Amino acid sequence: MQPPMRTLLAAALFVLVSGCAPASYYFNFDITDPGAKNLTRPGERDVFEDPDLRVELLVDPTSFQAILLVLTNRTPEPIGVEWNRVGIIGPDRVERSLLPDDRVARLEPFTSVRARLITFELPALGNAAASFDAQPFELHVPLVVMGKPRDLRIHLLAHAVKL
Repeated sequence: MQPPMRTLLAAALFVLVSGCAPASYYFNFDITDPGAKNLTRPGERDVFEDPDLRVELLVDPTSFQAILLVLTNRTPEPIGVEWNRVGIIGPDRVERSLLPDDRVARLEPFTSVRARLITFELPALGNAAASFDAQPFELHVPLVVMGKPRDLRIHLLAHAVKL
């Protein structure tokens, strides 16, 4: 028994369309600053440390469209974080604002604060997503450490991973 012509055309169209669908991607980001520890398992945070701070990052521009930032104060004085001036600089060298999605506690001596910075979004499909592979980004966090202004700049390298 032969299948009806309509069924064959529908099957052929499905194969044609599914073969041409753009690929889906997710992103991994590595901290490129010297001394950074980049972890390889999904959901793990990359770490960067200096004498004043420990910085933990988890960057997800596709699913959650956010950056999880955990700052640990290693000094005996509070550290001021200018949350309204935090930004991400992309390959186009334009800084885009990122804001915590909730109120963030003050960064007291020898304590940590956690902020989910939104909105950081990159395309998840096709050539638009693939074009961000191996591209540099820079997270900019203005601080006041020991009474002096300081720009924390974390350099990142994007890796577009095809699903």
